[in-house]
Amino acid sequence: MIPEYGNKKFQCPHCNTVAIQEWFTADKAGNTAKDIVRHLYLNYRPSITDYAQECVVKFLNEIDARFQRGFYSFVPKGFSVATCSSCEDFTLWVNNKIVYPKKTILPPPNEDLNEDIKALYLEASLILVDSPKGATALLRLALQKLLEQVGKSGKNINSDIKSLVAEGLSPKIQQALDLLRVIGNNAVHPGQINLDDNTEIARKLFGILNFIAEELITKPKDLEGLYADLIPPDTQDHIKQRDGT
Repeated sequence: MIPEYGNKKFQCPHCNTVAIQEWFTADKAGNTAKDIVRHLYLNYRPSITDYAQECVVKFLNEIDARFQRGFYSFVPKGFSVATCSSCEDFTLWVNNKIVYPKKTILPPPNEDLNEDIKALYLEASLILVDSPKGATALLRLALQKLLEQVGKSGKNINSDIKSLVAEGLSPKIQQALDLLRVIGNNAVHPGQINLDDNTEIARKLFGILNFIAEELITKPKDLEGLYADLIPPDTQDHIKQRDGT
């Protein structure tokens, strides 16, 4: 549950726990303070004359106006704070956007990715909150480089996917590749998918890129390592002769 303005529960970027959030806003605090002032003065109503009561009401209306001018000069109307019930740390929000902390809850990039791909992944994670579209465009570029890492041209994502499918690529991996390709294309060339303010879609693409890396890079590498470690060299030679390789 990525942090969203006004949500009573989300994943805290400090402790990573999905916890209840206590919200403080300028309007909420201002209304509370005004209610306290009015309550204190209007409690005297039974013991004063009607004329005096009218004076009190006039006085309260005046301090309402003065209070709002003074209070909002110290606490801007667009300013909000959400305090985590788990770790008691807070997030700061301005005009419904989180400004502190900017980090997001994302898994790290797959360790077997080339360093330039990891760098793109991390750069995308830093701008996810401010620019889901920008983060998606970076992930599309990371996919292009990933395809190059697995032996394809890296020049045309669609052609590279077609080549992998012809080699017997799993339909699930093909869907993951096309999902990231199509949504990434919308980030670069706007189409039917609106990514301007859709952080949740962009966030899921990070997991998809890691899934693709796991299937196309990590699992084959682990299998090759296991094969080399456990199958004796002479047996490997017999297998090659059997297969004519």
